[in-house]
Amino acid sequence: MRQLSFIARVVFSILRQVVSSALTFLGPSWDGPVRKYRPEDHYMRGPGPKWREKHLLGRASVGGS
Repeated sequence: MRQLSFIARVVFSILRQVVSSALTFLGPSWDGPVRKYRPEDHYMRGPGPKWREKHLLGRASVGGS
């Protein structure tokens, strides 16, 4: 009985390693299709507050003269 218990633990350990390796290998393919790069998701949409501060102050002083 002791021999059977030892063999069962060894088989279970090997089986767990095989399943873990298979999941590590196949895991990324289960995440769905790889999303393509879409530049419109990353570019800055228009000037920011620092740009407006710099350029609108310059325009106001030129227009006021």
